[in-house]
Amino acid sequence: MVFGSGCAPRVVVKSSVRDGARAVSGLLPEEKRGYPASIRLKQRADFQRVYNHGVRAAGRYLVLFLVPTDGREGRFGVTASRRVGGAVVRSRCKRRLRELYRLHRQELGGPGFDVVANARSSCATAPWDRLTRDFQHCLRRGIESATRVNSGGGIPDRGRS
Repeated sequence: MVFGSGCAPRVVVKSSVRDGARAVSGLLPEEKRGYPASIRLKQRADFQRVYNHGVRAAGRYLVLFLVPTDGREGRFGVTASRRVGGAVVRSRCKRRLRELYRLHRQELGGPGFDVVANARSSCATAPWDRLTRDFQHCLRRGIESATRVNSGGGIPDRGRS
């Protein structure tokens, strides 16, 4: 007695709508990524410290704030105001900026930096290659400014409350 239809067994491919959306947005397919909770800025006080004592590097699609850490690994936080768009658009901007940080984290070099990225309204629709160049440019400028300020040759903290 033979069971089945005689056809080869079906191969189930794990795919989702999310993979298709990620492909359209220019992001890599979903897999285990290196963005653990230990490198995320979560507390409001941490964000305020970066805003008040860090340097600002503005680009076309985002604004970065960087502050050197005291020998520990740097952390990353993302914000997107309602001016950027609705909840879906804001979430997309934040995902894109987190992925950029994950890909370019090694460019921060030796001592770590706490980094906050503020998405601008054009971040959601920016082509991936332009967004990447803008992020790298802001990162380089921010690191140069932060190291200059930290060595005593720049502008002191902003003194905001």
